[in-house]
Order: sequence, then structure tokens, then C-alpha cells
Amino acid sequence: MGLRQMFNRHLPLWATCLMLVTATSSVMATQVQLTLKNGKVISGELVSQNSTTVILKVVGIETRYDRNTIDKFEEILTPTQEYENRRAKLKDDDLEGRYKLASWLYEEEAYNQAEKELISLNKDFPQDTRVPLLLKIVRSKRRLKTDSGSNDRVVTTPTRPKTVVTPAPKITTNNPPTKPSNNEPAYATPLVPEGTELLTQEQIDVLKVYEVNLNYRPRVVFKRSDLEEFLTKYVGKENIPSTRSQRDRFLNRLEGYQQLDIMFKVKAREFYSKAQIPKDPEVFKEFKTLHRTYILNRCATSECHGGDEARGIFLFNRRPGATPDQIVYTNFYILNNYSATKDGQQYDMIDRASPERSLLLQFGMMSQDTVFPHPPVRGLKPAFLRGAEDRQYNTIRRWIQSLFSPTPDYGIDYKVSNTTPVIQPAITPGQ
Repeated sequence: MGLRQMFNRHLPLWATCLMLVTATSSVMATQVQLTLKNGKVISGELVSQNSTTVILKVVGIETRYDRNTIDKFEEILTPTQEYENRRAKLKDDDLEGRYKLASWLYEEEAYNQAEKELISLNKDFPQDTRVPLLLKIVRSKRRLKTDSGSNDRVVTTPTRPKTVVTPAPKITTNNPPTKPSNNEPAYATPLVPEGTELLTQEQIDVLKVYEVNLNYRPRVVFKRSDLEEFLTKYVGKENIPSTRSQRDRFLNRLEGYQQLDIMFKVKAREFYSKAQIPKDPEVFKEFKTLHRTYILNRCATSECHGGDEARGIFLFNRRPGATPDQIVYTNFYILNNYSATKDGQQYDMIDRASPERSLLLQFGMMSQDTVFPHPPVRGLKPAFLRGAEDRQYNTIRRWIQSLFSPTPDYGIDYKVSNTTPVIQPAITPGQ
């Protein structure tokens, strides 16, 4: 058989192989992010690189960058890749680690992958009540997304989108009550006690700054003009660069979290609110899970602190026009600032110095196991039937323990209602 005949005979097979290789290359294209020495951030598909240059395809156009102008080179992982990396580091019997991973998939809107992980988790740990609850929520979200024609984000969306630098707004007082628009559903909303409103986005940003753990090297963004103002105002202080080369390094070479760390060291509080932290700090990532699985289902119900007759504290469970972050961060702030007195002793809802004394834990215990039981409320049952051995109890305790102590002074002008709870008569057997 001649060479030409062989080529013609096997052409369909070669063409198929070529199509598969091309398709695979397209799917596996590496997405990267360059941070140039002038502070500019560029994201695109890596075409090629060598010791002197990097070529990226940005918006379909190949652009060459000299390595001498590049300060930082990072590969951007898709949620699938990041999930696989995280899952490979976890053992099958690591309930908490796998549950956090499933919660992260939920936050990333990777509902298909989250559902698979939760099904496996429920099979391995059938006694954990959090898993079926989150699985139910994930399935509901996935159905809504499917009905709307959206696709799951798990394959295509980069984990770290390009950061947009926006001006840091000034801290303001409470926002006025949000009125639902004509397009919003007309569901019933509990009456909000006077003076109890949602935090503004500016106030949420301040909470992030005070609770962020810089050891995790979070993404922090400042306006250059704010950094220059900071250097000018605090020149001469310890840790503040004084020479031109030092200032240049601070402005152009340091990461945002390093710049914020220096602000912390000189206690430049007036500049904290100018920091932008695009993603939730670790403690708020964990609190979002706690909020979804415990606070909303127990504390913020209409029968307890989320109804029209809520006393002591009012917790939001929904609000037309509100963002999810407003609900979560406002409830955190309210819980963080609430305290009650019994027998002359003050107990905080969140006691960072002694987590076991926290009312958030005390109120969930059986009356014989706690020094401060929850006031009798019709239908309310203890959450921690095994006391301090309860899995959920220890999850909450570890979260409180991870918070900074003492509690930071956020400097936020927000009034938290702190009145006497409504105590309903205890239900007697047979009633």
C-alpha cells in the first residue's frame, strides 16, 4: 500500500485525533494573572513563556510582556481544580474539613459538585444533622439555577476574578429602612424594632478589616492616593518608610495585606476603612455556614428573635432589598454586642475570652447542663442534647475560639436593641 493510499485511508482517524487534541487544549488552557511593577493587574490565557517574556491572550489578542516589568505571576485555578486540590489533602474521615469544603462549593455556586460531596458525606456520617440540611439547600439552589437556564460554575469560572479598585467610602450611620420595589415578592416581613437596621456596605467593610487574619495573606486593595496620604501623615513613625526607595517599595512592591499590617502597627485607625477586602475573612466564611445551619434555624425564627414580638435582640432572617451579606454581617454584629446579666454576672452572647461562657452555647444546652438557660419559649428545645460533647456545640465553640480577643472596637455607629426577652410560660406535661 502506497503512502498516499495509507494517508487517505486513515485520514478520518487522524482528523478525529486532531480535533480531540485541539478541544483538550482549549479546555485545559491555563488562565494566569500578572501583577506588573506599576501596579496594573492583567488576566488572560497563557500562550507561552520563557526566561525573558510572557505572552498572554487577553480578550482574544496576544500580548507580550517583558519579565522585567512583572512583579507577580499567578496561575488562576478553576473551582474544579481548587476543589480537587483541597479534597486531595483531606482524609475521608475528616468530617469538619469535608463539610467546610462542601460549604465552600455552595458559596462558589458549584451546586453539582457540592451535591456529590454532600451525598458522599451523608453516607459516611449519617448521624450529622448539618449535612442533609445543607444538601437540601444545595438541591433547591441547583433546581432554581437549572430552571433559570444558568449553568453550574464549577468548570469555567476562575476562583479569583480580577479585582476592581473602588474608592473606599466614608463610614456612615445607619441606613434608612429598605422599601421593597414593585418587582420584589410581597412576602410578610417581621416588624423591625426601632433603631434596629441593617449594616451599610461601608460598615461591613470595616468589620472585614478588623476581623481579617493577615496570616492567610488575604487580598487587600487600597487606592494609591490613600497610601500616599498615609505615608505623609505618619512619616517619622516606627515602621514607616522615610527614604524615596523605601516609599517606592511600600507603594509598588508590598502586597495589600502587608500595607494593612503596617497601618495596624501604627494604629492608623482612620485609614482602616479605606481598605477593600473583596472576599470574606476566614472567620466570616465559617460564620456564614453557622448562620445558615444554626442561627437562622434556631435563633432568628419567627417564634424567637426573628418575629414581630422579638425581645432582647432582633435578628434578621429576611428583608426585601437586602443583600445576603447585609443579613449575615448585621446578625453577627448584633450577636457580638449582646450581653445579659444573671446573679450579678455578665454573660456575652459571644465570649471570646471564655467561649464556653458564651450565651450562644449556654442557650442551646439542656437546663441541667447550663449556668444560664434560655428563657422558656414555647416550642423551643435544647440544641445540644449531648452537652459539651455535642458535635455542633464544639463547632460553634471552635469558631468563637478562632475570633480575635479582646473584641475589637469597630468604631461603628450602630444601635443594638438590648431589652428584656419575652418569657412565655413553660409547657407542662399534657398541655
